[in-house]
Amino acid sequence: MKKLYDKENPKSPLIFYLFYFAVFCGGSVSGNFMSLYLTEAGIPVKTLGVLSGVIMIVSLITLPIFGRIADNARSKNIIMDLGYLFTIVMYVLFMVVKNIVVICILRLVYGLTMTPLMTLYDTITMENCRKHGWEYGPIRMVGTIGFSLMAIFAGYAMKGDIRGMFPMTIVCYTVTMLLGMLFPTSRRVEVQPSEGADADEAAAEKKGNVYVLLKNRKIRNVLIMFFVYYISATINLTYFGNYVTALGGSLEMVGIANAILGFSELPFHLGPGKRWLQRIGVEKSMLVVLGVGLFRWTVCAFTKNPTVLMWTMILNGIQLVPVIIGVAEFLYDQAPEGLKVTAQTSLRSSVSTAAMLVADFGGSALFHLFEKMGQDPYRNTYLSLLPLSVIGIAAGLISLRKSEKETAQN
Repeated sequence: MKKLYDKENPKSPLIFYLFYFAVFCGGSVSGNFMSLYLTEAGIPVKTLGVLSGVIMIVSLITLPIFGRIADNARSKNIIMDLGYLFTIVMYVLFMVVKNIVVICILRLVYGLTMTPLMTLYDTITMENCRKHGWEYGPIRMVGTIGFSLMAIFAGYAMKGDIRGMFPMTIVCYTVTMLLGMLFPTSRRVEVQPSEGADADEAAAEKKGNVYVLLKNRKIRNVLIMFFVYYISATINLTYFGNYVTALGGSLEMVGIANAILGFSELPFHLGPGKRWLQRIGVEKSMLVVLGVGLFRWTVCAFTKNPTVLMWTMILNGIQLVPVIIGVAEFLYDQAPEGLKVTAQTSLRSSVSTAAMLVADFGGSALFHLFEKMGQDPYRNTYLSLLPLSVIGIAAGLISLRKSEKETAQN
């Protein structure tokens, strides 16, 4: 009898479309409303950055370890499914716990789980895209649609009760785990040194050292701009919801803003936007990311209207797609076989984690300083992103010109 679905030889990426829709629905609820829940639970806004910073410090140690474990595991799928089971348990505990100290501990453990899980399912997805000739962008786009729809639904469904986020997230991640069980098995492979690696670099890669890839100027340039982007994006993620409400907005507006954020990606997964990004390449697209950020944070800093602030999210697509698609695929292609997850965790995720660490502690310190000075802490925190964006653009341009000069000489 013919199988309705052959797990090891899928005819289409349908299971990945469904998985990304479900996992992004869960991420939409937790990502958009967790900071509001924490402040309602009694944690001051200025402390949120410190709490996240602690998570980032520990993650810098655990991410490379997780990557090596996943690359060496008999099946990456088992690691992923166990991770989501653990996440579901965390959310059940969030529902019943009321002690602030325990809530902080749960937030710490939860934070340490989610980042490596994202790199893991991205790597499994890209592995199957390369194998079957599928495109990663449209799969990620379906996740974006799920994120946007759930942002609107959750904002209204909670009806002012922020704890309503937990049952919704549990349902989303339960579906995610069940769909993950239907992924084709991603098995361990032997390390194959990257093309063009010399003897020392090949030996280092054999030992699992992906940091030798940083000898490549193009990789360094991309990661520097990636680092700057993530600092600003993290500060926006941490303070945006509270900024909207501080300006007189509502939870519904926070949900709508994040729906706008999600749908803004669509032109850059399909059609002209996609072709444009492919044509200019990852380095130049990252320069565009920082340039758009310079304009976006300027608007955020100077507006006093929550509706205007809400609509700044429409600029997210032109920033986020080169980051989550371009950089991820770029590093996947550069990494040697057998170290695909390690490259994502030790390079992409570790750099983003370090950026978030700077953003969490630096942003928290700035917010506290401006508050003590009697200045608007939200407005001035966004203002501090402007010189950072300029520095990132300058560094990227200098490195890009050096790379082009070296290429011309060769």
